Amino acid sequence: MNMVSSELLLGLAQNIGLFAVVAVVFLQIRSRAAGWPAPAANVLLGLMFGAVAVLGMADPVRVAPGLFIDARNVMVGLAGPFGGPLAGAAAALVSAAFRFWMGGPGAVAGVTSLVGAGVIGMLVGAAARRSGRFGNRHLTALALLVTVMAPFSFLLLPPDMAHRLMDTALVPLSLGNFFGTLALGTFLRKEQERCDLQTALTESQRRFAATVANLPGGVYQRVLTVDGRLRFPYCSPGFFQVMGLPPTAPVTLEALNRILHPEDRPRLYASIHASAETLEPWNLEYRIVRSDGEIRWISASSRAVRRDCGDIVWDGIVTDVTEAKRNEQALIQARLEAEAASRAKAEFLATMSHEMRTPLNGILGFARLLLDEELTSRQRHHARLVRDAGRSLLTVIEDVLDFSRIEAGRLVLNDIPFAIRDLIANCAAVLRLEAEAKGLTLHAAVAPDVPEWLSGDPDRLRQVVLNLLANAVKFTEHGGVGLTIVKIADTPAGPHLTINVTDTGIGIPTDRQGQLFQRFSQIDRSRGGTGLGLAISRRLVEMMGGTVGVQSQAGVGSTFWLSLVLRESDPPARGRPPCAADLLVVRRPLRILLAEDLAMNRELTVAMLRGVGHRVDTVTDGRQAVQAVQRGVYDLVLMDVHMPEMDGHAATRAIRALPPPVGAIPILAMSASALPDEVRRCQDAGMNGHIAKPVDRRAMLVAIDRAVEGRTVDDRAADDRAVDGQMVDGRMVDGEEPGGPAALFQAASWLPGGSGTGMSPLTLAEPIPLRQPLDLAMLRQLCDDLGEDVCVRLAVAFLDELPERMSLLRAAGEPGGDCAGVAADAQALVAPAASLGLVRLASACRALGAALRAGRRDEAAGLIASVLDAAEEGAEALRGVLAADRAGGLFKSLAKDIAGTP
Repeated sequence: MNMVSSELLLGLAQNIGLFAVVAVVFLQIRSRAAGWPAPAANVLLGLMFGAVAVLGMADPVRVAPGLFIDARNVMVGLAGPFGGPLAGAAAALVSAAFRFWMGGPGAVAGVTSLVGAGVIGMLVGAAARRSGRFGNRHLTALALLVTVMAPFSFLLLPPDMAHRLMDTALVPLSLGNFFGTLALGTFLRKEQERCDLQTALTESQRRFAATVANLPGGVYQRVLTVDGRLRFPYCSPGFFQVMGLPPTAPVTLEALNRILHPEDRPRLYASIHASAETLEPWNLEYRIVRSDGEIRWISASSRAVRRDCGDIVWDGIVTDVTEAKRNEQALIQARLEAEAASRAKAEFLATMSHEMRTPLNGILGFARLLLDEELTSRQRHHARLVRDAGRSLLTVIEDVLDFSRIEAGRLVLNDIPFAIRDLIANCAAVLRLEAEAKGLTLHAAVAPDVPEWLSGDPDRLRQVVLNLLANAVKFTEHGGVGLTIVKIADTPAGPHLTINVTDTGIGIPTDRQGQLFQRFSQIDRSRGGTGLGLAISRRLVEMMGGTVGVQSQAGVGSTFWLSLVLRESDPPARGRPPCAADLLVVRRPLRILLAEDLAMNRELTVAMLRGVGHRVDTVTDGRQAVQAVQRGVYDLVLMDVHMPEMDGHAATRAIRALPPPVGAIPILAMSASALPDEVRRCQDAGMNGHIAKPVDRRAMLVAIDRAVEGRTVDDRAADDRAVDGQMVDGRMVDGEEPGGPAALFQAASWLPGGSGTGMSPLTLAEPIPLRQPLDLAMLRQLCDDLGEDVCVRLAVAFLDELPERMSLLRAAGEPGGDCAGVAADAQALVAPAASLGLVRLASACRALGAALRAGRRDEAAGLIASVLDAAEEGAEALRGVLAADRAGGLFKSLAKDIAGTP
């Protein structure tokens, strides 16, 4: 029995060995069929398992005639786990069909055994797939089930054959099935894992190759061995392309030395050794010289790792960054060119400021001096036109310079206390005459809850408000213009204010409103301007932390608004700001040295200084100025900055180098450039202050007084500037104090928003009196320009002639009256009335003349009545001033009266 069992066991082992060899072949075939559809591949695999089982049955271990055993159950049972249900079914079907064909008394039992092994294999395979992999526990379970199932097939044999088989083949058959399944399953599983790893490796290599091929550069591995040799075990095709090396040539140190730029070679090797010592990532940009002589920039990046053997390995990439380097150099060059352009722009602005301000200094200065002389009315009119044209040109220049300073970020805002009501009144007074000249009404109002004193930059806020007001007057032909300021909220930073400028002008179409605050953008170019005013206003308001906007309807009017928070402030300690009367004080005569190379400017400045009693000596360049202060004793030097031989900066430094007291003499710069850099250069040179050209006489006198007193011009930045054409931070403004009637300003129906336009109506606010029958400020200006005696004679002559003209107008206004000559008579009254400050009369006359010229005769009667009322009130007010003048010389104190006007 033992001999038989041993033979049976040996036969089973031979079958299993044969199966293993054939199974390896099958697995190789399976790997070749990896691209087939899964069902077809699984069926083919099952057929192969079944064919191996058939091969085992071709040379079985015979136990009795028609009864034999082999390892077919092992092969059929393994088909399910390794090939899936289709493979298990195919293997069982092929092997069972072959066993049934062989016949014999054990055919039924054999077929049953094969079918059972196939079912067991499919069930165990399904369980393995649910768990994710065919592991040891699944293989052990398969072996036990196949081993246990085989004896049950003996029940289908004849009893004597079953007992014989149980006695002779049970143990070797069970051992063969169990260990055969384990051994062959383990072998197949390892082979399958090896094939899967090989497939994954192949796929990984394919992906790596594809990735490397699509990289913008090349991949490499560099090794520094312990004996100091530098090797490149791997270089991708892209590496050879980037480095310009032949693809088939080995990458060696000698090959790299040939292409490395000589200037970069030491730096490259030093960086490699530094990375090897610290194991820090190696990143470097260097140059190579290709075979055609072209120089290319290479960027290399890699990580360093030390192996157990001591070798240092860098895995990294190289890319060609030549174009990036060129772009970088182009950007650097562009930046340098932009900086040079910015410097050139600043120098150009300084030069243009000087070149344009210098002739304007003469134009405005001599126009003012000309107005101080005895002139005919026609000559005075022409002189005023010259002055006004010069001021307009100066405004354009200042707009361009302001915008340039803002664009360059060199405009700095002040933070000083100011009276908001005075600022609003001043802005309205500046534009009132222009509005009256067009027959427009101009109202201004401040809400009662707006604080009296705020802190900020009053000059820049005034600039914004004046720009909005000027635009409103410019684009309005009928109706009026309103200026209001209201408080909409209290915030921790201060009251939140909204300033509205409302007009009844032409309005702005909705599709054009987006262009308003863009630079060089104009809605209507026929009305002149630079297109910078609103752009500058927007930038200034944004610098103050506010916003600006517009609401408009074409043909109805517009409301421009600005909203900002200003900190509430206490009034300055030194009372009210100086007014015109404060500037007309008796000054101590000073001896002044004027250094100016242009004869026209010398003559103008000398006339201004000698007019108040100063003694003036002149020189034409800085060298002469240095010599003059050493020869004579001067209280102050007025130093032009741009002069031949030696400019004002060099001359000031030379004077400051002299021993005291000469070296400490006050020096004021006179320059047509008001840019901050120019002012700073003057301060650096040692000058005590800066006077911008065109020179305003009163501003210059104040600057001289402060310098002689030992204070710089900037020490009193909170002071109000001189009136009437005062230069405020380089801008010409009209500083006449407002004087006018008390007119309650409400959101009237003529304003947009008051008649259902969809725009917010103006809030009822505290009125500022701006429209009295007689404007004392204008009368004072006339007195200053012509002299007191001439002014009185003009006023008396006007009052003598006025009744006759009013009689003509009254007759024309009666029913059946002739209005043909009324327009000329009304127009003739405009100029003398406006000159004498009779602004209401001048406005009514303009409105009457405009209506008659336009053919609106139905309005004549009402307008004539307005002219008569205005004439009566104005004449009464003017006679009162003349009577007071005769009684106590009121003309001499008009400045004080005006200063007290709200």
